Amino acid sequence: MIRAKILLCIIWLLADLSFLDNTAHGKPASPADTDQDLLMPENPLQGRIVFEQKGCITCHAIQGEGGHIGPDLGQRKFYGSFLKLADIMWNHSPEMFRRMRELDLPYPEFTAKEMAELIAYLYYLRYLGEPGDLYRGKILFNEKGCQGCHTIAGKGGKTGPAFDTLGKYVSPIYMAQAMWNHGPEMERRFKEMGLQWPKFQPGEIVDLSAYIRQAGQAVQQERVYMSPGNPQKGEALFKTKGCATCHAATLGGAGVAPDLREAQLDLSVTEIAGMMWNHGSKMLDLMAARKMVWPSFTSREMADLIAYIYFLRFAGKPGNAGRGEKVFVSKGCARCHATKEPETSVGPNLAKSRKLSSPVGVAQILWNHAPLMEEMITAQHMDWPALSEEEMSDLYMFLQATTNKTGR
Repeated sequence: MIRAKILLCIIWLLADLSFLDNTAHGKPASPADTDQDLLMPENPLQGRIVFEQKGCITCHAIQGEGGHIGPDLGQRKFYGSFLKLADIMWNHSPEMFRRMRELDLPYPEFTAKEMAELIAYLYYLRYLGEPGDLYRGKILFNEKGCQGCHTIAGKGGKTGPAFDTLGKYVSPIYMAQAMWNHGPEMERRFKEMGLQWPKFQPGEIVDLSAYIRQAGQAVQQERVYMSPGNPQKGEALFKTKGCATCHAATLGGAGVAPDLREAQLDLSVTEIAGMMWNHGSKMLDLMAARKMVWPSFTSREMADLIAYIYFLRFAGKPGNAGRGEKVFVSKGCARCHATKEPETSVGPNLAKSRKLSSPVGVAQILWNHAPLMEEMITAQHMDWPALSEEEMSDLYMFLQATTNKTGR
């Protein structure tokens, strides 16, 4: 239960989140915006407070902490974008309504800020990853040749730094930092010894990291914790440390290295660190050819950078307004809502809503008005309109385009 303990220990040490949609900052939305008008969170764990205050914890647990009426959200992996998570909440709304009525629970409503914080928190839950297999990690420590240069629990080589010191660090960020900062030196040693740069298969770096931290605890009494990274600061580091020189991190960007927004980065912090390690040798060669200096990171900077990489796909890819209009009609939205003026409709005229110009606003309105929409849908003998992630993204782009055309 290391993950749950880390999570609970640091929640109350975190600063206030300033994760607001661009509309709140006075920026008019544009259908051409590739970031879906969604800023990265500053503090992804702030949503835990919303999760508790709004009563979500009454039905849902996080790693065993909370209610057991609904699924334990700490055991689920919420892959995808912000709108994907909003989509999951929407699709499960009827079942949640039924259970809440049975239990006589109040239906929670959210401000835009609260909705943004809650979804960022749910997205962040898988960031810490699984605890890892200690036995498998011990085997990997030998198979990958770590014992030839590093000592652990007093055993092993003396060429490289002892791993015993890593035992006191609870967060895997410290190991990621150490591996990265020592990359050039290890590459030099590997070449001197005629060794190949060791690579890790999915899950292996998690097991190895777990073993190193556990084995090192035998000689370490001190325990060092750290708060999660700040994706907003990580974005700045991505540029100042030179990462953006080779890697594109904006949709449509160009670079000599892979576009990280296109990479499969639905991974834990340790797995992202493992991916960085696997490409370390190639990055060293590329940076040497371009006469670039290998950047080093403090543990705080590494936490921020990896948090930024982790949240790169949070905004998601932009949808298609044309397809979104078809979704609007096929899902029955047009039967109650108009998207032009001065047409009248059963429900609010969506062309008049500024909130629909951001993903946060769409998620907030869908959730807050879902009970009323359920009553109307039931009265008209319609099925609940479930949406896929692509349909939700397309629908958002259509609504965004609609509100922009009205000039509101």
